[in-house]
Amino acid sequence: MSRFDQMHHKLLGLAFIVGPLLLVSAALAFRLGVGMSSHGVSSWVEGVLMALAFLIFVPIYLHLARVLGQRAPRLGLVCTVTGLGIGLGMVPSSVRITQAGLDQLGVDVAVFSLQPPGQMVLVLWMALGLFTTIFLGIGFLVKGGVPRWTAVLLILAPIVFMMGQGGDESIAAWQINIMYPLACILYFAAFAPIGWRYLTQPAGMMEEVGGKTAVA
Repeated sequence: MSRFDQMHHKLLGLAFIVGPLLLVSAALAFRLGVGMSSHGVSSWVEGVLMALAFLIFVPIYLHLARVLGQRAPRLGLVCTVTGLGIGLGMVPSSVRITQAGLDQLGVDVAVFSLQPPGQMVLVLWMALGLFTTIFLGIGFLVKGGVPRWTAVLLILAPIVFMMGQGGDESIAAWQINIMYPLACILYFAAFAPIGWRYLTQPAGMMEEVGGKTAVA
């Protein structure tokens, strides 16, 4: 393993921890009311942290798709393509920041209720990115490659996340106040242990099992 590969391995491990930690921090900022919008359903601080989290999720998803692809090539390729959509989570994240800008200007517009042209294309691929987590979880349950409890968390996390994000100001309080933070914790519980093993056990993190890469 070259020096670059070793550093890349560590950086990937850091991404597995920092990405979901930022997502948890975004939910915490919202729950604490830090930088809340005038409509009370989003926070610009939450938006910044969430955007960074989804950006960091991209290499995580590509890596997990590669691990799965060693065992299920077609599903791994599908997850590679659809997994890129998780980066589009930056779009609704940036809307939270835009809402804060409108509030500063005194413009009483609920940005989440708007339907700008072309938005649906981005939303659909972003949804595929969320569903990729489920595809990965099911694939790992069937084919192996990560611990079974990790695979189960990968299936649950996006489902709970979608329950906690209604997409507009009509979302029920219990959804956004309970399901949203819970989903972020599930992402952290699924990803962080993998990242920790990458950082602390570089030699044993990736095993070759019958010629197939697996997360130890």
